Amino acid sequence: MEIQITLQQEDWKLYQSYIEKELPKHLKTWMDSFWVNMLIWMVIAFVFMSIFNQHSEFHWSTAISVGVFFIIISALFFFNMFKIRRAFEPSEDGTFCGDHLFIFDDYGIKSQGNGYKGTHSWGIVKKIERAQGMVMIYLDTASAFVFPESKLKDPDGFYNYISERYSNVTNQASGTPQGGDPS
Repeated sequence: MEIQITLQQEDWKLYQSYIEKELPKHLKTWMDSFWVNMLIWMVIAFVFMSIFNQHSEFHWSTAISVGVFFIIISALFFFNMFKIRRAFEPSEDGTFCGDHLFIFDDYGIKSQGNGYKGTHSWGIVKKIERAQGMVMIYLDTASAFVFPESKLKDPDGFYNYISERYSNVTNQASGTPQGGDPS
């Protein structure tokens, strides 16, 4: 199967927003547990209530200055996250944006674009996912070939085709297609 596709920065932004939401879900720790967070907040509330209970009157100017300080810290955090997100956006003349040719067969994926050619066997594909109007072929945790469904002629047929090729490799005991790559 051969796919000719043109990717733009909007496609990258769609992929990046999806990755930002999904990756943290796969990296949960014991600190993300509801009960652990409940216990931590109860301890924090108890400490603050104990401190404020020792002083008979509330000092509004201190409370306001501390509140303003935390609001500024929060604003700086979100501003820096916005800058980091912008720093990872692809340039218009980079390898993500532009025309790409993908050739899929039983042995792997051949890709070609502005200034690059690549060949990847199905054995290195980590997973294939379809979400938020995209079909993604992951080569690593966050590195994927992105195919916006709006730019595919037959998204269902494409997804079924690559899923079948991928499952053929993952179902084999050796993990590599038999016969080798003919190229």
